[in-house]
Amino acid sequence: MSKPITKQLLEKYYAGQCDINEKKQVEQWLRSGEYNQPLDLDEAHKDQVSKAMWQNIASDMRPDAQKAVPLYRKALPYAAAVALLMVLGISSYFLSNSIKSTTEAEWAAYRTVETKRGQKRTVTLPDGSTIRMNYETEVRVPAKFEGDQRVVYLTGHAHFDVARDEARPFIIYTEDTKTEVLGTSFDINTKDDGATEIIVTSGKVAFSKKNKEDHQVTLSVNSRALLNTNDKIETSEVDARKLTAWKDNRLVFEFQTLSEIIEVLEPWYDVSITVKKKDLLDMDYKFSADNPSLKSLLEQMSFMGKFKYTIEGKQITIF
Repeated sequence: MSKPITKQLLEKYYAGQCDINEKKQVEQWLRSGEYNQPLDLDEAHKDQVSKAMWQNIASDMRPDAQKAVPLYRKALPYAAAVALLMVLGISSYFLSNSIKSTTEAEWAAYRTVETKRGQKRTVTLPDGSTIRMNYETEVRVPAKFEGDQRVVYLTGHAHFDVARDEARPFIIYTEDTKTEVLGTSFDINTKDDGATEIIVTSGKVAFSKKNKEDHQVTLSVNSRALLNTNDKIETSEVDARKLTAWKDNRLVFEFQTLSEIIEVLEPWYDVSITVKKKDLLDMDYKFSADNPSLKSLLEQMSFMGKFKYTIEGKQITIF
């Protein structure tokens, strides 16, 4: 049995989170013209869904689309979009007078996407590139790339899979660094101590301190660079697959102490961890876990470390 069309389902659809059946159901409903029961959306939800909708439209209308689509097929999403705006309660005056300027502004402007503690998120850009955001991360991305460069801005920790475009380099700015590629994949992390780290998982990357491109380094697969707080770039060879496993919801610890592991687990699960026996903090662990629940992870670690623990809401106590 299909789900009813609800505001939650529409928000899920325009966030790109529906499964195949849900996506098909929403699109059939949008094309059916059955809008006689307006959905009860508050102003915040109206704004959220309509912005997501315009971003989807902008992506569909980008000039580098690969496939030729029949005109009537192209028209359907936009007809559905207008219908949805009606469902959201936006006035006919807005529709008749402001659609052109609003959509152009959306396409040209940057938007901010962020994650909080315990959250991860994947953003797909108009050129097909993807950004996998770790917890407590912020990216500024355009709804449409203009000009001869593809530029985004990052604060925090993210993994980039960049679609190749030799005519338009892809550039990521952090507060202190510039990373330039044509098409590759890599991890960038702006650390709390002011350092910026990059790890390359495929292709080649040019990495430099912002405004000092003449001192840039070129990195290839399994290369790591760190711009430290003294403005020096240090490079080394690493196992990129292990160090970027977080993007696949995989935790990998290689002889790390409980103290170091806690620094990862607290924002990963959005919890607070207290250790009663301080001698436990220096014990080393070596293990990996695929998309583990917090309880299963603590069970595994408590067996190895011979400790006990309690969970009370978001407070974990190890003793």
